[in-house]
Amino acid sequence: MARERIYPFAVASVRSMENRLLTKQKLMQMAEAKDAEEALRLLADSDYGKTQVKDAREFESMIQANLEEAYQAVGKLIPNETFMDIFRFKNDYHNVKVLIKEEISQVNGKKYLIQGGSIPLEELQRNFRERNYMELPNIDAKAVEEAIEQYAKTKNGAYIDTILDQACFRVMKTAAEKLGIDYVTKYVCKLADVTNLKTLLRIHTMDRTEEELKENLVPGGELSTETLVRALKSDSLTAVLKETAYGILCGENIEQGFTVFEKACDDYLMDYVKEAKYKTLTPEPVAAYILAKETEAKCVRIIMTCKLRDIDAETIKERVREAYV
Repeated sequence: MARERIYPFAVASVRSMENRLLTKQKLMQMAEAKDAEEALRLLADSDYGKTQVKDAREFESMIQANLEEAYQAVGKLIPNETFMDIFRFKNDYHNVKVLIKEEISQVNGKKYLIQGGSIPLEELQRNFRERNYMELPNIDAKAVEEAIEQYAKTKNGAYIDTILDQACFRVMKTAAEKLGIDYVTKYVCKLADVTNLKTLLRIHTMDRTEEELKENLVPGGELSTETLVRALKSDSLTAVLKETAYGILCGENIEQGFTVFEKACDDYLMDYVKEAKYKTLTPEPVAAYILAKETEAKCVRIIMTCKLRDIDAETIKERVREAYV
């Protein structure tokens, strides 16, 4: 009964919020803008315009403010912290990686920190400095210490990213299973799988070893380590991966290079997200809205970054992900 009272209102509210999402047409207009400043003006003529910036290079502050507003709005609709936190954990772990590297390098990493985590940024900074992990229950303390220790031994910052990415996916998987919403659990599983497929392609392209592949895989997906290793050692990634649930995704795209495959993976996840459009009483549309906002933010980031680098419109349009609306 509690779910029936809560979710119809939440879904109705989200349907209204969806009307403010950027359409594919709007994104294409930004891609076709003559320069970054014009693209910024088009962006400002949307929900992102609530945050004013003076320079196109400051577009990230618009993205972060808009995402945080979305997280806050949805958080008020769903009286379950775990539901929202699952989508925010990656921001927490991103910030922890920045804080570790800042501590090691003694270079201020403020510009790399982002809002939108499950832990307020100032609280995360304070408790990390004090190593007060009791106040950071969703941060894997052992993983943080292991990352710091591995860097001390190797001076290789890649270990920081790998160890904390793996910890993040463990926390996401545990939280999703505890939440018990099949749609969210499957999304986390698919996200882990496409993350590992991208890792496989990167290791294969760079002609790295089986051991390096194993070291960089994240937990939580259904693709086994054995399958991914077999693909790496085979003459053709596609030949092995066509036997998996990701056969179509990989068969059409993985041989075309990392840029094409990364976009294909994002579009694959968006196709799954869109399945929630026709639900009315269950929480899937609420989760889908957050995932749609995150994909939208990625699209804006791609467009603005490319514009600032004077990349041509056709190339930008090829890189823009599928929109939810």
